[in-house]
Amino acid sequence: MFALDRALAQDIVDRAMAILPYNVNVMDYLGIIIGSGDAERLCTRHEGAQRVLANRQVVEIDSLAASQLGGVKPGVNLPLMLDHQLVGVLGITGEPDEVRVYGELVKMTAEMLMEQRRQQADLQWRAQRSEDLLARLLLPECPDSLVDEARQLGLQPHMARQVVLLQFGEEGLAASQAAKWLGTRYADSWCVLREPTLLYWCRATGKERDDALLLKQFDEHHWPVQRMATVA
Repeated sequence: MFALDRALAQDIVDRAMAILPYNVNVMDYLGIIIGSGDAERLCTRHEGAQRVLANRQVVEIDSLAASQLGGVKPGVNLPLMLDHQLVGVLGITGEPDEVRVYGELVKMTAEMLMEQRRQQADLQWRAQRSEDLLARLLLPECPDSLVDEARQLGLQPHMARQVVLLQFGEEGLAASQAAKWLGTRYADSWCVLREPTLLYWCRATGKERDDALLLKQFDEHHWPVQRMATVA
């Protein structure tokens, strides 16, 4: 399940308050303020958010209601949804008649940011899991379960590939940068970092390899290759 963290909550607040002349709060699934234009309110319980979490609907609190509740400010509070799940609450401080018009717009922006963050997290997880799987798929004996998972991740484990060892210099991030470059430039390539400077490039067979051109391109990117050899 997606978790709305403090960094994203404060990013939502900062973006909204760069445009709006009102304070904005973002609360988590427990109704605790985790992002706010008022630093003193961070990590405190938000009454409006508690009501939103209870009924999954917009809650408006005017000055009269706020004075009766005590310790509550007037404002509009809206549920933040992701994949039909209530993951937090957005609050805009001010008289509802004044801030209501901004509510849905800020809510939509916040939900777009949450979706982007979730997609980024998914991509990072897939990339890390794929890298772990590839390293294990290169072992002499590989369980069928790993092959099945690799297929589900779109790695095409049964495709014929040639393994090329690339040894880069001792300094910098040449090996990891080259791995990303190869993975995007050559379809169906696997790149596995075995050491900080050692890369196994598993390229799809069927197309002749132009080592001279490849080494030239590496040099142009300032990724000097010390050794290049076909392993299998």
